[in-house]
Parts: sequence; structure tokens; C-alpha cells
Amino acid sequence: MKTLSLEEVVKAVSGNLISANGRIPVINGISTDSRNMKTGDLFFALKGKQYNGHQFVPQAIHAGAAAVVVSEENKSELKNKDCPVIRVSDTITALGDLAKYYRQKLDTKIIGITGSTGKTTTKEMAYHLLSHFGHTVRSQKSFNNFIGVPLTLFEIENNHRYGILEMGTNAPGELKRLSGIGNPDVAVILTISKAHLEGLGDIEGVARAKAEILENLRSNGVFVYNADNSWCVKIAGSFRGMSVSFGFSPSSLIRCTEVKKRENSYNLVINHYLEVSFPVTGYHNIHNCLASFAICHALGQDLRNLKEAFSSFELPSMRMEQQTIGAFTIINDAYNANPESVSAALQYLNEIDTKGRKVFICGDMLELGQESALLHKEIGEKVARFTIDLLWTVGDHAYEIAKAAKLSGMPEERIMSFKNVDGISDSELHHLQENDVIVIKGSRSMHMENIIKKLKGYL
Repeated sequence: MKTLSLEEVVKAVSGNLISANGRIPVINGISTDSRNMKTGDLFFALKGKQYNGHQFVPQAIHAGAAAVVVSEENKSELKNKDCPVIRVSDTITALGDLAKYYRQKLDTKIIGITGSTGKTTTKEMAYHLLSHFGHTVRSQKSFNNFIGVPLTLFEIENNHRYGILEMGTNAPGELKRLSGIGNPDVAVILTISKAHLEGLGDIEGVARAKAEILENLRSNGVFVYNADNSWCVKIAGSFRGMSVSFGFSPSSLIRCTEVKKRENSYNLVINHYLEVSFPVTGYHNIHNCLASFAICHALGQDLRNLKEAFSSFELPSMRMEQQTIGAFTIINDAYNANPESVSAALQYLNEIDTKGRKVFICGDMLELGQESALLHKEIGEKVARFTIDLLWTVGDHAYEIAKAAKLSGMPEERIMSFKNVDGISDSELHHLQENDVIVIKGSRSMHMENIIKKLKGYL
């Protein structure tokens, strides 16, 4: 992080310097966790539903905080003889305001990525490629909210050429705020589908929310979008700046013109001339690959220089992550789930060649609002149409998948339903057979990956 003065911080966060005691420190870093404090860090006492960082202000000061930022609601920390204290109305808002100020000090090219699916995978692909052309920072894990985006920006220093921000939303206005903080040079919308309907209402609400990323695109910035998604195309139709499209559509600037299937991966031909080894599973990931190439193109990179770089890419954890446990092959795609991503995982399982049976274990798809039952039902109907040998569902919402699969003709003896992962006992695991290929999918809070732990314990 580039250093900041205390005066800069107070002004950027619209704060009130309550206690300075003659000290005018230099800020060397930002921390929201007193356990990871470094001397010279500015500590933000963040408050959430299940935590309150104000409890740890003394620990932060003891660890060498240059200053601390507290909210007006916590007046007990307003004066401190050892450390300057800055009071603000809301510490999470202040964190974003300081990150917004910090971003304007950077010469780094910033890429903001959003979409209903594929954000983390595309971020990792773009990072893998751009790192070959200069020092690059990207969001850790899925740091895509009002805390994660600022913290990623603060990691950027003078020597970084590119910074990649993942931006998520489940309510109107969130992406406008996040893009305002990040002020991207390249704004990416990967796909728009029925996700987070509880907060966004319907697919049109999802589209409006995703389009907010363009409201704070830099004046000479580039919009990268999926030409195979009608909602993305609609947004692009009203965008008046520079754009780069990707997909299979003939209108795509970065177009996949041929797919050559290999055993567990693909070779892709892009724009008729560039053959790229695509070393990951899942046909749906081809769009993420094309998006990463489109990002590089938008930043002026020659696509021919990406050919060899991509061959060593590996998917992030719990995204079509394949492992062998005993005689089973597990495809762990359990990081998150919505109808589009579940359909993609199901399609993958349907199409692969296997020695044994195909087993689909699916947990609840959450935050789908009033359409939840219908969208789970549609997944169940797909399961019945596909060549799936065994269906297990986990959760009350996912039970609708089981019901629909049965009503659509899947034999009842091939379907099992559980209230939660803990309900899966050794007696149920005994139904699995040698050479079974098992795809595990579900929303993050379902913790579907714990099924893998159960399998390891069972064996």
C-alpha cells in the first residue's frame, strides 16, 4: 500500500479527529482484524450482524496501530492517550470512502468483474494471464463486497500494473457503490441470470443491478460483455463507450469458433486462428475463458501472447474441483449455486463418459425469493431428462428438486432427500458404488463440501 497521511485519511472519510495527542502518524496499511495488525496500520472497527470490531480497539492499539477509526455509536473509545482516534458515522462506509480516495492516487489499470456466475473463476483466469505482462493484484477468495473490494484496493502499490476486483450484489445500489469505489478502467458483466432474486426481485432487477457497474466506469474505459446473453447484449445496446464482446455468437469480437473435446478438457479455437489449450473441466467455463481473453484485449494485449500462458491455469478451490476418494471420483463444485450454475454442473455430469454411475448431490439454491420453488422444480425436471443414475438432495428447498424428478419419471428408488448434510449417515453412503462419479453442488451456506469429509471418514 502507498502511504497516507493522517490528514488525508480524516478528510477522505469525512471524519472527526477526536484524539491526536500531538502524534501525526503515517499510515502504512489498513486492517480490520486486530489479530493481523502490523505496526503503522490504520485499524477500522467494523460492525456487522455477528461481530463488533470496537471490542478489539485496545488490542489494535497494543499491536501498534497508527490510528483507529470508530463510529459515533461507540463513544467509549473517543479519547486515547496512545493512539489517534477518528470518529465517523459508519466505519464500513468510511472504509469504502478511503478506498475510493486511494484508488484515485493509483496509476494501476483496474478491472471490475461482476455477473450472476463465473466471477471468481474469470478473476483467476484474468489474473493468471495478466500476471505475464506485469505485477497484478486480485481479490482474495471472493472478496467482492463493501469490505473486500476496499481491502483489495489497499493491496495495490506503485509497482502494480493491473488490479482485478470481483464485485457482487444482492440488492439495488450495491454495484453502483462498489464501482464508485473501484472506478474501473474495464468493467465486465459475465452473465445475467436468475440469482439473488430475494433482493433483486426478478431478472430485470438483476440486469439493472449488474448494469450499475457501468455508472462509474472511467471516461475512456471499456465495457466487456457476454454476447451470448440477451440481457448483457441489451445493456451493451444502450452503452455509448468502447466495448469488447465475447462468446460463440458471430457478433462477438472475441469469439470461440471451434471446440475440440479432449478427455477432461478442451482445445479452443478463438477468432478462427488462435488454438488454445483449455486445461479445465466444464463446458460453461469456456465463457469464462473467453471473458479473460476479452479483458486482456481491452487492455491492449495481443491475444497471441496468451496462448501458452493459459495452458497452466488451474481452477480455484470448489469450482469443478476433481479428486479421487477411494473408488469414487468427486467433482466438488460446491462453492455456490444458482439455477444457471447448477444447470451447468448437471450438464457436465450428463455429458461425460464414466465407467460407473453418475451421482448428482444438490443442496438448496438460496436467495431466489418467490421463484424459489419453481426454479428448484425446473432443476428436478432436468435431472429426470438427463442420464443421471442417482439423485440426492439436501435442504428444504432442494426437496423440490427431488419431487419434480420423481414426477418427471425418475424412479423413486434412485432418489434420496436429506434435511441437511448431517443427515447423511454411513448407511446412506453405503449406497454409493465403485467407480461412481459424484458431482456436489449447493449454495455456500449449505456447506456441501462437508459431504466429502463424510466420504473420507466412511472409507
